[in-house]
Amino acid sequence: MNIPVVDDAAQAGEQPLDQDPSRTAPRRRISAHYRGGLRTVEIEDVIYLRAEHKYVTVRHIDGELLIDESLRALEQEFAELFLRIHRNALVARDRVCGLEKRSDGGSVIQLRDCAEQLPISRRHLPEVRRWMRGDD
Repeated sequence: MNIPVVDDAAQAGEQPLDQDPSRTAPRRRISAHYRGGLRTVEIEDVIYLRAEHKYVTVRHIDGELLIDESLRALEQEFAELFLRIHRNALVARDRVCGLEKRSDGGSVIQLRDCAEQLPISRRHLPEVRRWMRGDD
């Protein structure tokens, strides 16, 4: 006798998690709790994301925000918007305006709306150059 297998989620009219469109679409904002309140930053306002200890600093056009998320998870979620330049840093692709070679042989990335120049690791430099040339 064949007993039909019934998916409880399908029977309830729910989509399985791996087919839920809201799970695959990246967020439009990043949020963090501060002093009993919630601060949010639009993804389009983010300049870079940098891991420091167990937090990630979100540098945006109006300041900084500390979040408790992994840089790896953020890179996967926002792969189209951010470029890895170092094991601890992602930069917004639309904020990149140039590369500069330092006197010590290293390279830094120049970002629009940010005076700070972030170092590019030797490991990630070829990928950054390919992306800037449009070979990506």
